[in-house]
Amino acid sequence: MDPSKQTLLVGGLVVDVYSHPSATDPTTPIHALFFLHGRYGSAQRPYVIDTIKTIVNYGSGGASPRKKDLIVVAFDHRNHGTRLVNKQRNLEWSEDPRKNNDQHAVDMYTIRTGSAQDVSFLIDHLPSFLYPSGQRTIVEWGMGGIDIGGLSTWTALSREPRLTVGISIIGCPDYTKLISQRAASSGVPFKPPYYPDSLKAYVDANDPAKLPYRAKDRPNPFLGRKILVISGAEDTLVPWVASVEFVQNLEVGEDGIKQVVLLEGVGHKTTPRMQREAGLFVKKWLNDWSNAKL
Repeated sequence: MDPSKQTLLVGGLVVDVYSHPSATDPTTPIHALFFLHGRYGSAQRPYVIDTIKTIVNYGSGGASPRKKDLIVVAFDHRNHGTRLVNKQRNLEWSEDPRKNNDQHAVDMYTIRTGSAQDVSFLIDHLPSFLYPSGQRTIVEWGMGGIDIGGLSTWTALSREPRLTVGISIIGCPDYTKLISQRAASSGVPFKPPYYPDSLKAYVDANDPAKLPYRAKDRPNPFLGRKILVISGAEDTLVPWVASVEFVQNLEVGEDGIKQVVLLEGVGHKTTPRMQREAGLFVKKWLNDWSNAKL
């Protein structure tokens, strides 16, 4: 069944809110999942809508009445979709001047951090636009995304304490490893002006992989989070080798969940298996993780 869709303008940001047509009982609490698209894309791309549809249908299936209802919230990254300003600035390094973007490292990181800030902004203000008379109550927030949407998910999880769930699909939590490997494969020196000192200082201080993610106590920002990581073993654009050290050593604590799905023979793309895994994870979230054997 296709989900219902409502489009809102929240502080100038176009936001699509998806829900199951049966999710109408005002007494049922709501879990809200942000879901973001990949680089070059938009919230309207078919792979994004198909993934959201799968998540909504898995999350809203099963016995009735449900413990929680689900909404999925989608919006465009900066310089994408309705916010597009310059297509060239979404490109990466290339020997072909028509396809080259010397500021690739800066552009990609500012987009991912900007989207994380947008999520915090929407947690603050979306309920006022969606339920202006207090018709429904959002009790938990989560976030997921594909490609740069997955990167943004890691950033948001490390900064926004109101997020309890994170789903990263073909994303990477370690920007230094990801972008240094990309620079090497592109024949670009990993130094200014391609990787400015000011960006390096910011990443070294704030990137998820630079935080105490291995710690079993505070200030590890990932403690208690429920996190699903999905990657393709043959991904050459966002290679698993750039993520594996972080993911394997990530500590989420006794109250957290960490599930890793590495798909053999799969490159940098979204597959039906990835969509199903995301849907199943959200279903467990809506059921308060009962019988969650992860």
